[in-house]
Amino acid sequence: MTTPVQPTVHNTHISDNFGRLLYPGLRKIFFETYMEVPEQFSKIYKVNKSTKAMETDYGLGAFGDWTERSSGLDTVAYDTLSPGLERHYVHKAFTKGFMIERELYDDEQYRQISKFPAAMARAGRAFVEKEAAKTLNYGFLNAKVIFDDEPLFSDSHPLLDSTGKGDNLATGALTDTNLKLAMQKMRETVDEAGNLINATPKKLVVPPALEFTAKEIVNSQLKSGTDYNDINTVKGALEVIVYDYIGEAAGGSDTAWFLIDPSLCELNFFWRVKPEFKWDEDFDTFVAKYRGYMRFSYGVSDWRGIVGSLGGPASATPVVTKPSAGATTVAVGTCVNGAKLTLWINGNPVATATASATSHSFTDLTAVKSGDVIYVVQTESGKVPTESAKVTV
Repeated sequence: MTTPVQPTVHNTHISDNFGRLLYPGLRKIFFETYMEVPEQFSKIYKVNKSTKAMETDYGLGAFGDWTERSSGLDTVAYDTLSPGLERHYVHKAFTKGFMIERELYDDEQYRQISKFPAAMARAGRAFVEKEAAKTLNYGFLNAKVIFDDEPLFSDSHPLLDSTGKGDNLATGALTDTNLKLAMQKMRETVDEAGNLINATPKKLVVPPALEFTAKEIVNSQLKSGTDYNDINTVKGALEVIVYDYIGEAAGGSDTAWFLIDPSLCELNFFWRVKPEFKWDEDFDTFVAKYRGYMRFSYGVSDWRGIVGSLGGPASATPVVTKPSAGATTVAVGTCVNGAKLTLWINGNPVATATASATSHSFTDLTAVKSGDVIYVVQTESGKVPTESAKVTV
């Protein structure tokens, strides 16, 4: 049987820690009581409710061209759909809580403690947004491939019933010209047999750093970035979605941008349990316990319906020295001073660091095993993240 968490001076808000809240006369107490803002991730995800431990989507191939019937004796050309790959959404549970001693709550003068649960709720909401944004933030990395063993944004998606490749990877900074090329790329999206599927971009998703660039391109009466009186042919064609959590300040990029066709895009978010907040009081210690709980999953079931560009100039490409099985250190070269380094092992980010020289070593790691796949991603402010070559232990 699990022993309940016991209140201590290290995990409970007590008078010694928050004594100033007991004193009258303070003019103002600053606290993170930010205004609630609209949910953002649901503007790009299909949000679903789940009643199971895991959700599974299953892909299928596509039929090719019809066969001409050249005579009245010809039979129907029957065909079969190729089996596809499964996409699994495994729900994970997340919690947060805090405790307050009774005397502190009784004597506190400014009723700030009553705001603690709301602060915890806001932290939970921000966490959901940061998690959901990872699908786009990691969407260009070979270290984080989707069901077809390609990054979400790739020009080499394999097709089940064609020798061709699917392509949803745009290039270049957000400009009028590059936006139109990306819109064309989406219109050229094909199914598993290589047939056009009539994808039409409706949303332009950008980080805060590109908000005004995006709105200028999409909303100007005349063509953006020129001195001519050419009409703006994309005016009104796209809804601009500013997604705070794909920006550099939230761990993403200030240069990446995306196009979405909501009717085809299969970014899926499943709520197994929406955020719940409960409290109880320990009978013997009079300590009030507050806790939050939620359970969800997210991911992508198809690369179609979304096009992405990293935009901007690229950082230098890091070089990983292949470690031996059992090693607890991974060495990286070609680092840029001040750049963020992220170590990925088997599709998961396991460590981060800031480079202070042209080389860096990730130390005190769990021992790597034979067959482990390692990448390192290097990110400089204002530049496109770059990824090392794949290293297999």
